[in-house]
Amino acid sequence: MDRIGKESGTKGFVFVGAGYSSLQTNMVAEVGGTEVSDKRIDSLQGGADDKEYVGVAPAFNVTYTFAGPRTQLFAGVELEDFLTQDGALGFGVRQGIGSLGIVRASLLASIPLKVWKDPYLTNVDRSSTDRTGFGVRLGWEHIFESDLDLTLTTRSIELEDERSGQTNGLTESQRQLLYREGDINKLEVSYTWIPSPHHVIQPGIVWIDHDLDGDAMAMDGYSAKLSYAYLGLSKVEFLVNLLAGKMESDTYNPIFAKKEEVDRLGGSITMTYVEPFGMKNWRARAVASTGGEDSNIDFYDMSVNAFSIGALYNF
Repeated sequence: MDRIGKESGTKGFVFVGAGYSSLQTNMVAEVGGTEVSDKRIDSLQGGADDKEYVGVAPAFNVTYTFAGPRTQLFAGVELEDFLTQDGALGFGVRQGIGSLGIVRASLLASIPLKVWKDPYLTNVDRSSTDRTGFGVRLGWEHIFESDLDLTLTTRSIELEDERSGQTNGLTESQRQLLYREGDINKLEVSYTWIPSPHHVIQPGIVWIDHDLDGDAMAMDGYSAKLSYAYLGLSKVEFLVNLLAGKMESDTYNPIFAKKEEVDRLGGSITMTYVEPFGMKNWRARAVASTGGEDSNIDFYDMSVNAFSIGALYNF
């Protein structure tokens, strides 16, 4: 039997909080309307300076279940990749198919952020441009009544005004190697293991293909993920997430004369206090995360440290 809820109706949660972040990047200009890197840089050698900022940290997930036909509609927003500050809003449907499991399909819209039109411009103020993304996610959950899940995601990335390398003395064909538009594809396999009611362990592996128009920016690789939840306390829950991976490009960067290689490493810990002050269906939540992308081209190095605290309401 599939694991769609047996009762029709609406369920979900809303989270509202505030957060502090410290971000190091030469490529992203603004997150949530806040500037997160310097407008002006004086050199392409070395990584960016850290920028600190605060902001709201909203999230939600809502489902409506039709118990008879084993169908569930859902919508939600989440941070897809905290290392790159990449979030998405999704709308979709899950369908139970008996002992085969659950199939899932959704449309995705990336939460808009701004990047630099020409990130390689030096000694003058850089201008920002909108980066948007739209895509599709397909999934097969609880495959053959197991705890194995398979998820395929593809998104098309667009920049309103792409000017990479315009002032670096490059030919038009060399400039095109730096273009950042294109498709981002991910295939994830994960398994949920519950050795006891107090422990939930979920390992996963993700194959990643950044099929971008600029061959020097196009990369492929993998990430290994591990989540562990401890539920053994009556009022407090802990969740730890770890990520490690590697990405590589096959084409020499025309500015730095290297094929880019990136090591990715990050982790987060979440503490949830259930029904604080006796408030039914409420949870207080704090999240701390840290990580980065270490490139063999220092200009592309990225790191993030973040902390958020807020309240979650289940309905």
